[in-house]
Amino acid sequence: MQVYGASSSNSTAATKSTGNSALGKDEFLKILLTQLQYQDPMSPMQDKDFIAQMAQFSALEQMTNMAAGFEKLQKVNSLGAAFNLLGTTVTYRNSDGNDVTGTVTGAEMKDGVMKVKVGEAFVDLLDIVKVTK
Repeated sequence: MQVYGASSSNSTAATKSTGNSALGKDEFLKILLTQLQYQDPMSPMQDKDFIAQMAQFSALEQMTNMAAGFEKLQKVNSLGAAFNLLGTTVTYRNSDGNDVTGTVTGAEMKDGVMKVKVGEAFVDLLDIVKVTK
């Protein structure tokens, strides 16, 4: 894909604005608009190239929506797992590497992570190593 008249700093700025090397849909649209704005009028972009780029944009948007949906599903799933642990005895590994056993008395979402209350501690579900009823 060739862009006529556009400096490389335009596309570099779009990449840097995300903070990583992956392009988001906003950056993709900026690049596409820059390409259309600076294309050679004697040799414009082919229809098939434009359709291919729009298909890529559509796929990018669908993947972004799926990722958001999976994140919500993961939160609901962890809520169900925490609910099922209420009243059970669990063993978890604390930050010192020691195993601690106690009864789950509650659950709370903290910073997007489901934690269960065991005694006075809130324990990440991933730190639980054993569950007994």
